[in-house]
Amino acid sequence: MKLAIAVTSISFLFLMISCKKTQEVAPKTTTTTTNPTNSTGTTTTNPTNSTGTTTTTTNTTTTGTVNNTKPTSQEIYDAFVRLALKNSSNTQSVTIRKWASTKAQIKIYWDGGRTTILFSALDKLMADMNSLNKYNKMVRTEVASEADIIINRVDAATHNAKYASYKVTNTGVQGNTFTAWSNTEIMKAVVWLSPTAPASVQNGVLRHELTHALGLGHIENTKSIMVAVMSGVNYDFNNYSTLDQRVLQILADARVKQGMNEASVSAVIKEYAAK
Repeated sequence: MKLAIAVTSISFLFLMISCKKTQEVAPKTTTTTTNPTNSTGTTTTNPTNSTGTTTTTTNTTTTGTVNNTKPTSQEIYDAFVRLALKNSSNTQSVTIRKWASTKAQIKIYWDGGRTTILFSALDKLMADMNSLNKYNKMVRTEVASEADIIINRVDAATHNAKYASYKVTNTGVQGNTFTAWSNTEIMKAVVWLSPTAPASVQNGVLRHELTHALGLGHIENTKSIMVAVMSGVNYDFNNYSTLDQRVLQILADARVKQGMNEASVSAVIKEYAAK
């Protein structure tokens, strides 16, 4: 049986935060597949790539941080819907895309550009994710071939030469996440981090991009690290806000399955929103 694989790419830039553009690349034999990643911006279509995959790229710019004021129940509900169940322009409902709940481990391999500080940040981030998800445990691996998620922190040209199916096309961003999925199940992700990102925001870029790899997009609510525009608020790049924690707990719940729509998961969202 031949699986149809689509690749979604989302990128993030810490500078003035504003969403720049969305780019979709469709194979000649299929129509462009729209993914549930969320952003604002315009859409342009490029020629078909050599891998025959569908690639959607969202570029976001930012400079600031996000606050951790306690969210209301309605904010939690709306945040999950926006991050997981809406298209990039927030005009169309989509279905859940996530890793299978039966996948006990999601193995992360750091390829180029490792640093002790970022390795420590990754370990903290994995611990945070694991505390919110009892089904998929994030673990590090030193074997590239067995990795589910690859992190690569090198210049774009070096990255593109090695990962031809996950090319960075906008070198003005500081991070880019490519998510490969079959139907609505995430199969693999490649996270590119710009080696020129300021040290003060590297942890935030890593946390933002790796959260994209779970199947979430962007949001307008400034209580989330997934906000498309960050300005004038405070966010701890080493921890998830309460809002983000609730969203990740909902997504990880085994009752929330790939391919479900808002009506199917509404009761679960409300359960967590009420906590």
